[in-house]
Amino acid sequence: MAMKQAEEKEITSSPSISGYEAGFSPFRIRAVILGFLLCIPVTYACTNQSVSGFFSLMTAPISALLFCLIANIVLRKVSPKLALSQSDLIIIFCITACAGAIAGEWTEFGHAATYNYPYNSKWSDGYKNILSKNVPDALVIKDFDEVKDIQGGGKDMGYVFSRLGTYLPRWATWGGLICTLCFAMLCLNSLMRTAWCERERLTFPLIQLPIAMCEKGGAGGMWKSKYMWIAFAVMFGIDMLNGLNYLYPSLPAIPVKTLFFIDQTFKEPPLSNIGDFRISIYPFMSAIGLFIPSDLLISIVAFFLLRKATHVALAANGIPQSTFSGTGLLPGPPYFDEQTWGAVIAMFLGALWVSREYLRDVWSDIKTGSRSADGGVTHRWAFIGLIASFVVLVGYGVWGNLPIPYMIFYIALFLVFSVVLTRIRAQLGPPTHEFAFFGSNSIMHRFMGTKWISDGQAAYVSQVFLVMNRIYRNHPMPYQLESMKLGMGERLNQKKMFLAIAAATVVGYFLAQFFLQVKVYRTGAIGWTEALPYMENILRDRKGPDITGIVMTIAGFAIVMILDAIRFKFPGFPLHPAGYVLSMNYGVDYYWFGMLVALLIKNFVQRYYGLNGYDKLRQVAFGILIGEYAAETIWMTMALITKQSTYTISFNDRSLGGQ
Repeated sequence: MAMKQAEEKEITSSPSISGYEAGFSPFRIRAVILGFLLCIPVTYACTNQSVSGFFSLMTAPISALLFCLIANIVLRKVSPKLALSQSDLIIIFCITACAGAIAGEWTEFGHAATYNYPYNSKWSDGYKNILSKNVPDALVIKDFDEVKDIQGGGKDMGYVFSRLGTYLPRWATWGGLICTLCFAMLCLNSLMRTAWCERERLTFPLIQLPIAMCEKGGAGGMWKSKYMWIAFAVMFGIDMLNGLNYLYPSLPAIPVKTLFFIDQTFKEPPLSNIGDFRISIYPFMSAIGLFIPSDLLISIVAFFLLRKATHVALAANGIPQSTFSGTGLLPGPPYFDEQTWGAVIAMFLGALWVSREYLRDVWSDIKTGSRSADGGVTHRWAFIGLIASFVVLVGYGVWGNLPIPYMIFYIALFLVFSVVLTRIRAQLGPPTHEFAFFGSNSIMHRFMGTKWISDGQAAYVSQVFLVMNRIYRNHPMPYQLESMKLGMGERLNQKKMFLAIAAATVVGYFLAQFFLQVKVYRTGAIGWTEALPYMENILRDRKGPDITGIVMTIAGFAIVMILDAIRFKFPGFPLHPAGYVLSMNYGVDYYWFGMLVALLIKNFVQRYYGLNGYDKLRQVAFGILIGEYAAETIWMTMALITKQSTYTISFNDRSLGGQ
């Protein structure tokens, strides 16, 4: 009985959405101004220390929130009227989180293309003879004289300001694509916000920490929990000790990240083909795992181990394997990319089915122009915004001579994936979601083949739409929906929240472009972009539709449908389709073992200590998270100030010599 109560607590532990009957909470201008001012250090941190944001709950927005909470302690004593309220803190967090998301890898992976073509053309015929001739001048610089001043580095921010005339037009052209794509996602979130935030009761595990931190302006129950403070002290102490060990190796350390690489013990095939296989904890990820439903934790571990077993089985049958075999980088057996696409489409159709009655209401609202009870953008205007954005995105493809039907499906499939990823995160809250080398390219070229694509089209789609095919650890759409959910919890006007998210996206994008260019001129390092291998994959093997790839896509679709059918018939069945989607691509490799640890701890506490035990466990999880993020804030700030490598809680180390 106690275990059942704890499980019910887990399902409903996300804060309930208050109705708007009592009116809106103040959307105070000072919170908005402070939020946008904090976008400056947040985006600077995201661009210069991206390693601190390779996960769902990025460090920099939490750091900004910690700064506000500390300032609030002083303000409450000195001038209570100036203190920030719970709603103010939520607004600030939402603005900085959305700006940080766009300033992360989404901007970073495309930024270098603005200036690196003249450098890459010196060593690569692909850049010199194909990419440079087919990617428009409005997007990339091709004259070496315009960028030769990067060499040697040593230039300051003022110098970059003097060069804005060269770069700003290109940033604006790229921004037309990226910000329009984000706006399309925002319109989708606006259309679905009531279904996902209220009707379907998705649990939003990842927003539990910022809500607990912001409660009562930073004076809520979490801050009074001794279990939280004990966990905080232990975790913060460990990370500070490990940070000192990083700088002074003679000091002791307590390993809490990667403990052991299993794959390195295998020297001969087929086991040596298993790919990245590590035993890792990453305490902040394991702490997030304590908020994740148990069936997803089981599924992540089970499907990850199945993926590794598949690598070994294929290698044993003469098909060499590695970490990224079967992805968009190394297409072919075991066709994990295709399986994932089939699973994504199945989950999207399942989401449509669950929301079918709501979607009828939405369509009725679109036709009548009905106003929203939460003060949000009407469904009619959100739909118009979505269609207009879609047209602009298709237009970017037409600019590169890509066929309109191709682009319609290309953009639609990416938005389908974005919806599924956003819903997975809202429902289950994975610590990170990488989907490396996954995107519309793979499924389009499996089903349509590549014989028809010219060299110019291959170059254009590989470079211009790279952001839609590379990696999704900072995918903006989940941050948008989480901000809407947080706003609903505070009874904030959803139209104002919509506008704040849109503005934060644009501000975050341009700040990121600028700070990335400042880093380039400071270090003299020429950044890289992966357009070339994507293009070479297309040009290397021109062929018609890939029948095997299509069959494996259907197989992925069927697996999700079967899992859904079993779960409908047997609600306690432990394997969740989302675990299959997440684990078939690289990303859970970092934290699968930590999820197993979280599962064992949570189930033990629920079984033997019931509801009270689980409440205390949640406080311990909060303490671990705050301890890790506080320590990361210190080490990240030190790296930003000193330009030296420091310790990080992340799964990638800070690059030596790249600070």
